[in-house]
Amino acid sequence: MVSAALILPVRNRKAYTSAILHQLSTQISQYSAGHTIEVVVVDDGSTDGTVELITQTFTKVHLLQGDGDLWWTGAIATGMAHVQQQLQTDYIVWLNDDITLADDFISNLIQVCQQSLQTNMITGGIVCDQSHSNWIVFGGVIASCPINNRRQFSKASVLKVDTLNGNIVVLPTHITTDIGLPNAERFRHYGGDYEYICRAKVAGYTIQLSSNLVATTDYRASDVIRYMPLVFQMVLSPTLKAKWQTLQNLHLLKSPHNVRHMVNSIYRHQSTIPQWKYYAFYLRKVIKLFGNECLPQRIRKQQLQAYLLQQGVPEAISISILGS
Repeated sequence: MVSAALILPVRNRKAYTSAILHQLSTQISQYSAGHTIEVVVVDDGSTDGTVELITQTFTKVHLLQGDGDLWWTGAIATGMAHVQQQLQTDYIVWLNDDITLADDFISNLIQVCQQSLQTNMITGGIVCDQSHSNWIVFGGVIASCPINNRRQFSKASVLKVDTLNGNIVVLPTHITTDIGLPNAERFRHYGGDYEYICRAKVAGYTIQLSSNLVATTDYRASDVIRYMPLVFQMVLSPTLKAKWQTLQNLHLLKSPHNVRHMVNSIYRHQSTIPQWKYYAFYLRKVIKLFGNECLPQRIRKQQLQAYLLQQGVPEAISISILGS
Protein backbone atom coordinates (compact mmCIF):
# COMPACT_ATOMS: atom_id res chain seq x y z
CA MET A 1 0.00 0.00 0.00
CA VAL A 2 1.12 3.55 -0.76
CA SER A 3 1.72 6.16 1.92
CA ALA A 4 2.40 9.69 0.70
CA ALA A 5 2.28 13.22 2.09
CA LEU A 6 1.45 16.13 -0.19
CA ILE A 7 3.14 19.42 0.76
CA LEU A 8 1.56 22.71 -0.33
CA PRO A 9 3.38 25.99 0.45
CA VAL A 10 0.79 28.79 0.56
CA ARG A 11 0.58 32.50 1.31
CA ASN A 12 -2.32 34.89 0.78
CA ARG A 13 -3.90 33.01 -2.13
CA LYS A 14 -7.02 31.84 -0.34
CA ALA A 15 -9.02 31.15 -3.50
CA TYR A 16 -6.26 29.00 -5.03
CA THR A 17 -5.64 27.18 -1.77
CA SER A 18 -9.34 26.48 -1.27
CA ALA A 19 -9.75 25.18 -4.83
CA ILE A 20 -6.88 22.69 -4.72
CA LEU A 21 -7.76 21.47 -1.21
CA HIS A 22 -11.32 20.79 -2.38
CA GLN A 23 -9.90 18.84 -5.32
CA LEU A 24 -7.57 16.86 -3.11
CA SER A 25 -10.28 16.11 -0.57
CA THR A 26 -12.61 14.76 -3.27
CA GLN A 27 -9.96 12.69 -5.06
CA ILE A 28 -8.44 11.25 -1.89
CA SER A 29 -11.88 10.11 -0.76
CA GLN A 30 -12.47 8.53 -4.15
CA TYR A 31 -9.14 6.82 -4.82
CA SER A 32 -7.23 6.31 -1.58
CA ALA A 33 -8.99 3.20 -0.18
CA GLY A 34 -6.26 1.12 1.44
CA HIS A 35 -3.67 3.85 0.85
CA THR A 36 -2.54 6.66 3.15
CA ILE A 37 -2.57 10.10 1.54
CA GLU A 38 -1.85 12.99 3.89
CA VAL A 39 -2.02 16.70 3.05
CA VAL A 40 0.41 19.13 4.69
CA VAL A 41 -0.15 22.86 4.16
CA VAL A 42 2.69 25.20 5.13
CA ASP A 43 1.17 28.67 5.45
CA ASP A 44 3.80 31.39 5.47
CA GLY A 45 2.01 34.10 7.42
CA SER A 46 -1.18 34.58 5.37
CA THR A 47 -3.40 37.48 6.38
CA ASP A 48 -6.30 36.83 3.99
CA GLY A 49 -8.16 34.18 6.00
CA THR A 50 -6.33 31.17 4.55
CA VAL A 51 -5.54 29.75 8.00
CA GLU A 52 -9.13 30.16 9.18
CA LEU A 53 -10.38 28.48 5.98
CA ILE A 54 -8.18 25.45 6.56
CA THR A 55 -8.91 25.04 10.27
CA GLN A 56 -12.67 25.35 9.72
CA THR A 57 -13.17 23.50 6.42
CA PHE A 58 -10.26 21.12 5.92
CA THR A 59 -9.89 19.60 9.36
CA LYS A 60 -7.83 16.61 8.17
CA VAL A 61 -5.08 18.82 6.79
CA HIS A 62 -1.83 19.08 8.72
CA LEU A 63 -1.34 22.85 9.03
CA LEU A 64 2.13 24.26 9.71
CA GLN A 65 2.54 28.01 10.10
CA GLY A 66 5.42 30.33 9.30
CA ASP A 67 5.95 34.01 10.01
CA GLY A 68 6.19 35.26 6.42
CA ASP A 69 9.91 34.60 6.07
CA LEU A 70 9.86 31.02 4.78
CA TRP A 71 9.16 31.73 1.11
CA TRP A 72 8.80 28.71 -1.22
CA THR A 73 11.94 26.79 -0.37
CA GLY A 74 11.67 27.32 3.37
CA ALA A 75 8.04 26.20 3.33
CA ILE A 76 8.89 23.05 1.35
CA ALA A 77 11.80 22.25 3.67
CA THR A 78 9.59 22.77 6.73
CA GLY A 79 6.96 20.43 5.31
CA MET A 80 9.52 17.78 4.39
CA ALA A 81 11.03 17.83 7.88
CA HIS A 82 7.56 17.42 9.38
CA VAL A 83 6.78 14.46 7.14
CA GLN A 84 10.09 12.79 7.94
CA GLN A 85 9.78 13.27 11.69
CA GLN A 86 6.04 13.02 12.33
CA LEU A 87 4.15 11.34 9.47
CA GLN A 88 6.86 9.00 8.19
CA THR A 89 5.15 8.27 4.88
CA ASP A 90 7.07 6.53 2.12
CA TYR A 91 6.69 9.44 -0.28
CA ILE A 92 6.70 13.22 -0.25
CA VAL A 93 4.92 15.16 -2.99
CA TRP A 94 5.57 18.83 -3.74
CA LEU A 95 2.51 20.70 -5.03
CA ASN A 96 1.94 24.36 -5.84
CA ASP A 97 -1.52 25.64 -4.97
CA ASP A 98 -2.10 27.69 -8.16
CA ILE A 99 -2.76 24.65 -10.36
CA THR A 100 -5.87 22.64 -11.21
CA LEU A 101 -5.30 18.91 -10.90
CA ALA A 102 -6.52 16.44 -13.51
CA ASP A 103 -9.51 14.42 -12.30
CA ASP A 104 -7.39 11.27 -12.08
CA PHE A 105 -4.37 12.93 -10.45
CA ILE A 106 -4.46 11.04 -7.14
CA SER A 107 -5.15 7.74 -8.90
CA ASN A 108 -2.13 8.27 -11.15
CA LEU A 109 -0.05 9.47 -8.21
CA ILE A 110 -0.70 6.19 -6.41
CA GLN A 111 0.37 4.28 -9.52
CA VAL A 112 3.59 6.29 -9.78
CA CYS A 113 4.39 5.57 -6.13
CA GLN A 114 3.67 1.86 -6.57
CA GLN A 115 5.99 1.66 -9.57
CA SER A 116 8.77 3.52 -7.74
CA LEU A 117 8.60 1.54 -4.51
CA GLN A 118 12.03 0.98 -2.92
CA THR A 119 13.86 2.84 -5.69
CA ASN A 120 15.83 6.08 -5.83
CA MET A 121 13.44 7.61 -8.35
CA ILE A 122 12.13 11.17 -8.44
CA THR A 123 9.14 11.79 -10.72
CA GLY A 124 7.85 15.16 -11.87
CA GLY A 125 4.50 16.03 -13.36
CA ILE A 126 3.52 18.44 -16.12
CA VAL A 127 1.50 21.64 -15.84
CA CYS A 128 -0.21 22.66 -19.07
CA ASP A 129 -1.92 25.89 -20.06
CA GLN A 130 -5.70 25.74 -19.70
CA SER A 131 -6.29 27.25 -23.15
CA HIS A 132 -3.53 25.37 -24.99
CA SER A 133 -3.68 21.80 -23.72
CA ASN A 134 -0.47 20.62 -25.43
CA TRP A 135 1.64 23.51 -24.14
CA ILE A 136 3.62 22.48 -21.06
CA VAL A 137 4.49 25.57 -19.04
CA PHE A 138 6.12 23.76 -16.08
CA GLY A 139 7.71 20.33 -16.20
CA GLY A 140 11.31 19.32 -16.68
CA VAL A 141 14.53 20.21 -18.48
CA ILE A 142 16.93 18.21 -20.64
CA ALA A 143 20.31 19.80 -21.44
CA SER A 144 18.94 23.28 -20.57
CA CYS A 145 15.99 22.82 -22.96
CA PRO A 146 12.52 22.71 -21.39
CA ILE A 147 10.00 19.97 -22.12
CA ASN A 148 7.29 22.28 -23.44
CA ASN A 149 4.90 20.18 -25.54
CA ARG A 150 2.99 16.98 -24.84
CA ARG A 151 4.01 15.71 -28.28
CA GLN A 152 7.45 15.13 -26.77
CA PHE A 153 5.85 12.16 -24.96
CA SER A 154 4.65 10.55 -28.21
CA LYS A 155 7.01 7.57 -27.84
CA ALA A 156 6.87 7.13 -24.08
CA SER A 157 4.82 8.45 -21.17
CA VAL A 158 7.97 9.05 -19.13
CA LEU A 159 11.13 10.96 -20.07
CA LYS A 160 14.47 10.98 -18.27
CA VAL A 161 15.35 14.61 -17.51
CA ASP A 162 18.12 16.58 -15.81
CA THR A 163 15.97 18.55 -13.40
CA LEU A 164 12.37 19.46 -12.61
CA ASN A 165 10.13 22.39 -11.81
CA GLY A 166 8.81 22.16 -8.27
CA ASN A 167 5.11 22.46 -9.15
CA ILE A 168 4.56 18.67 -9.05
CA VAL A 169 7.33 16.39 -7.78
CA VAL A 170 7.17 12.93 -6.15
CA LEU A 171 10.14 11.99 -3.95
CA PRO A 172 10.87 9.04 -1.67
CA THR A 173 10.94 10.32 1.90
CA HIS A 174 14.30 8.65 2.58
CA ILE A 175 15.87 11.31 0.35
CA THR A 176 15.85 13.60 3.39
CA THR A 177 18.26 11.21 5.08
CA ASP A 178 20.39 10.80 1.95
CA ILE A 179 20.89 14.44 0.95
CA GLY A 180 19.12 16.54 3.57
CA LEU A 181 16.51 19.23 2.87
CA PRO A 182 16.25 21.93 0.19
CA ASN A 183 18.67 24.81 0.77
CA ALA A 184 16.37 27.57 2.03
CA GLU A 185 19.29 29.80 2.99
CA ARG A 186 20.71 30.15 -0.52
CA PHE A 187 17.48 29.67 -2.49
CA ARG A 188 14.69 31.36 -0.61
CA HIS A 189 12.08 31.50 -3.37
CA TYR A 190 13.46 30.54 -6.78
CA GLY A 191 15.99 27.82 -7.53
CA GLY A 192 15.36 25.65 -4.49
CA ASP A 193 13.62 23.03 -6.63
CA TYR A 194 16.32 22.89 -9.34
CA GLU A 195 19.17 22.80 -6.84
CA TYR A 196 17.61 19.99 -4.81
CA ILE A 197 16.84 17.84 -7.84
CA CYS A 198 20.35 18.39 -9.23
CA ARG A 199 21.81 17.46 -5.84
CA ALA A 200 19.72 14.29 -5.83
CA LYS A 201 20.91 13.38 -9.34
CA VAL A 202 24.54 13.72 -8.25
CA ALA A 203 23.72 11.41 -5.31
CA GLY A 204 22.53 8.73 -7.74
CA TYR A 205 18.80 9.40 -8.01
CA THR A 206 17.07 8.92 -11.36
CA ILE A 207 15.04 11.96 -12.44
CA GLN A 208 12.05 11.49 -14.72
CA LEU A 209 9.07 13.45 -16.00
CA SER A 210 5.70 11.72 -16.37
CA SER A 211 2.92 12.80 -18.70
CA ASN A 212 0.46 10.91 -16.46
CA LEU A 213 0.77 13.39 -13.59
CA VAL A 214 -1.07 16.35 -15.07
CA ALA A 215 -2.38 19.71 -13.90
CA THR A 216 -3.34 22.92 -15.67
CA THR A 217 -2.96 26.62 -14.99
CA ASP A 218 -4.03 29.87 -16.59
CA TYR A 219 -0.72 30.87 -18.17
CA ARG A 220 -0.84 34.27 -19.82
CA ALA A 221 1.41 36.48 -21.92
CA SER A 222 2.42 38.33 -18.75
CA ASP A 223 3.67 35.04 -17.27
CA VAL A 224 5.76 34.32 -20.36
CA ILE A 225 7.28 37.80 -20.11
CA ARG A 226 7.98 37.42 -16.37
CA TYR A 227 10.07 34.30 -16.93
CA MET A 228 11.82 35.28 -20.17
CA PRO A 229 15.44 36.54 -19.97
CA LEU A 230 15.79 40.20 -19.03
CA VAL A 231 17.44 40.97 -22.35
CA PHE A 232 14.07 40.24 -24.02
CA GLN A 233 12.10 42.03 -21.33
CA MET A 234 14.17 45.10 -22.15
CA VAL A 235 13.11 44.79 -25.79
CA LEU A 236 9.48 44.97 -24.65
CA SER A 237 10.12 47.94 -22.35
CA PRO A 238 9.22 51.02 -24.41
CA THR A 239 10.46 53.77 -22.08
CA LEU A 240 13.50 54.46 -19.92
CA LYS A 241 11.29 54.17 -16.85
CA ALA A 242 10.07 50.75 -17.98
CA LYS A 243 13.65 49.63 -18.67
CA TRP A 244 14.69 50.78 -15.20
CA GLN A 245 11.83 48.79 -13.67
CA THR A 246 12.97 45.75 -15.65
CA LEU A 247 16.46 46.13 -14.19
CA GLN A 248 15.01 45.92 -10.69
CA ASN A 249 14.40 42.22 -11.32
CA LEU A 250 18.10 41.74 -10.62
CA HIS A 251 17.35 42.64 -6.98
CA LEU A 252 13.81 41.38 -6.34
CA LEU A 253 13.53 38.19 -4.29
CA LYS A 254 10.31 37.22 -6.13
CA SER A 255 12.03 37.51 -9.51
CA PRO A 256 13.56 34.44 -11.20
CA HIS A 257 16.30 36.82 -12.39
CA ASN A 258 17.49 37.76 -8.91
CA VAL A 259 21.30 37.96 -9.04
CA ARG A 260 21.81 36.15 -5.74
CA HIS A 261 19.66 33.24 -6.90
CA MET A 262 21.45 33.01 -10.27
CA VAL A 263 24.96 33.13 -8.79
CA ASN A 264 24.01 30.58 -6.14
CA SER A 265 22.76 28.31 -8.93
CA ILE A 266 25.98 28.62 -10.90
CA TYR A 267 28.14 27.85 -7.86
CA ARG A 268 25.75 25.47 -6.12
CA HIS A 269 28.51 22.90 -5.57
CA GLN A 270 30.61 25.36 -3.56
CA SER A 271 30.08 25.63 0.20
CA THR A 272 30.86 29.36 0.19
CA ILE A 273 30.71 32.01 -2.51
CA PRO A 274 32.87 35.15 -2.29
CA GLN A 275 30.80 38.34 -2.25
CA TRP A 276 32.70 39.77 -5.19
CA LYS A 277 31.23 37.13 -7.48
CA TYR A 278 27.74 38.56 -6.93
CA TYR A 279 28.94 42.07 -7.78
CA ALA A 280 30.86 40.85 -10.83
CA PHE A 281 27.85 38.91 -12.10
CA TYR A 282 25.59 41.93 -11.59
CA LEU A 283 28.00 44.18 -13.49
CA ARG A 284 28.27 41.74 -16.41
CA LYS A 285 24.49 41.47 -16.58
CA VAL A 286 24.01 45.24 -16.70
CA ILE A 287 26.70 45.64 -19.36
CA LYS A 288 25.15 42.88 -21.46
CA LEU A 289 21.66 44.34 -21.15
CA PHE A 290 22.69 47.83 -22.19
CA GLY A 291 25.02 46.48 -24.87
CA ASN A 292 22.08 44.62 -26.39
CA GLU A 293 20.13 47.88 -26.38
CA CYS A 294 22.64 49.19 -28.95
CA LEU A 295 21.55 46.58 -31.48
CA PRO A 296 18.94 47.58 -34.08
CA GLN A 297 15.37 47.04 -32.90
CA ARG A 298 14.77 44.73 -35.85
CA ILE A 299 17.52 42.32 -34.74
CA ARG A 300 16.36 42.37 -31.13
CA LYS A 301 12.82 41.54 -32.22
CA GLN A 302 14.13 38.65 -34.32
CA GLN A 303 16.02 37.31 -31.30
CA LEU A 304 12.85 37.55 -29.23
CA GLN A 305 10.85 35.72 -31.92
CA ALA A 306 13.44 32.92 -31.96
CA TYR A 307 13.24 32.63 -28.17
CA LEU A 308 9.44 32.37 -28.18
CA LEU A 309 9.62 29.68 -30.87
CA GLN A 310 12.25 27.72 -28.94
CA GLN A 311 10.08 27.89 -25.81
CA GLY A 312 7.09 26.49 -27.68
CA VAL A 313 4.90 29.51 -26.93
CA PRO A 314 1.61 29.27 -28.89
CA GLU A 315 1.38 31.57 -31.87
CA ALA A 316 -1.53 33.64 -30.49
CA ILE A 317 0.39 34.44 -27.30
CA SER A 318 3.60 35.15 -29.23
CA ILE A 319 1.75 37.61 -31.44
CA SER A 320 0.28 39.39 -28.41
CA ILE A 321 3.76 39.66 -26.85
CA LEU A 322 5.48 40.90 -30.01
CA GLY A 323 2.72 43.42 -30.56
CA SER A 324 2.92 44.81 -27.02
